[in-house]
Amino acid sequence: MIALMGLTFGLCGAEEEAKAAFEKWDKELNQVYQKLKVELQQELFEIVREDQKGWVPYRDYMSELQRGYEGVSDEEAQLSLAAGLTESRVKWLRAWLGRDSESGFEGEYDDGFGGLLQIVKEGEDYFFALNVVRGPTFHVGDLQGKLRVNGDTAWFEIQAESAEKPTWLTFIPKEDGSGRIRVLAENAHFYHGARAYFEGNYLRIGKVSAEERKKVIAAE
Repeated sequence: MIALMGLTFGLCGAEEEAKAAFEKWDKELNQVYQKLKVELQQELFEIVREDQKGWVPYRDYMSELQRGYEGVSDEEAQLSLAAGLTESRVKWLRAWLGRDSESGFEGEYDDGFGGLLQIVKEGEDYFFALNVVRGPTFHVGDLQGKLRVNGDTAWFEIQAESAEKPTWLTFIPKEDGSGRIRVLAENAHFYHGARAYFEGNYLRIGKVSAEERKKVIAAE
């Protein structure tokens, strides 16, 4: 028996595998969180703690919405998504320990709530790809192209055919010592679903793979 989001149910077969995966990553998450509590500066850990307070109900809510997914049992669908979200969260939490190992804009960033940002440098030029999956209806959005960079700030502009005004994305380093990038968006609804959004605080979680670099640059 396992309780998740206040629910308790019996499991068998594929559901047991999903349960085991969820328990594995949930245990790992708690271990990494406790390590951060010890090793991070208090000001930075408070950022993590507040973010985690919002993420746990987000994971539970999104996972519960998977019940009724065609082709698998409610329990398997719910636990599988909970395991996947928790695995991604472990990677996000671990990134806080290595946030000082890289400098500059390049890297793969995650806002922890369905937003993935990739930034690569080719010669003197920077390129980005921003993809999001948001909300209970899993609305998506994506933008990619060449960034204009001035010092520590970068921005991107594009004009949708039916838009009276251009879309702007602005990328600004957070000033709280976390190494995160704050993304601001103006008139961006042409490029995402009704419940999706690009705004957020994105933490660098690693490098962009060689294969992904090619995709980011080619989308310019």
